[in-house]
Amino acid sequence: MAVVYISGDSAAEWAINGVPNDIMLEKPFAMAEMITAVDQLLNDRSTGPASA
Repeated sequence: MAVVYISGDSAAEWAINGVPNDIMLEKPFAMAEMITAVDQLLNDRSTGPASA
């Protein structure tokens, strides 16, 4: 499952504790960043080995 996490806190530990297929956006972020994150996760999912 692809996940976009959004936090107002530092994402320093996210890289260590994150899960596969996820992206962290730190507040404040631009709507373009959210769109890019969702697009990236959807494209990764559609081209990954599970979809073959």
